[in-house]
Amino acid sequence: MIEKPERWWAPKSPEEAAELEQTQQAFKAQFGDFAALLTDGFWLGCSPDGQYLGLQFKDLDGSIHRHALPWEIVDVFFTQFSVAVDEMGQRQFALKEPEGEA
Repeated sequence: MIEKPERWWAPKSPEEAAELEQTQQAFKAQFGDFAALLTDGFWLGCSPDGQYLGLQFKDLDGSIHRHALPWEIVDVFFTQFSVAVDEMGQRQFALKEPEGEA
């Protein structure tokens, strides 16, 4: 039997789900054209003192953009990352053509 993994990032109540949906919609509206902001490389790392998570992105033009998240908000980053990747996977799955017959 295959166990279904827990979706620890999923909202626990209808109110949380509504707030999350609103937040995600607001993000998409302000972000704009995703394809126009494509990056082709990234690196992640921890600061020597363990207080920051470093994110570095390389754009198609070769420019590098660096950001650091303080330890206190890394859990929020991973939760939002998980929510976004979960939605991405659901959308990709919905686009997949059925294979074979059931």
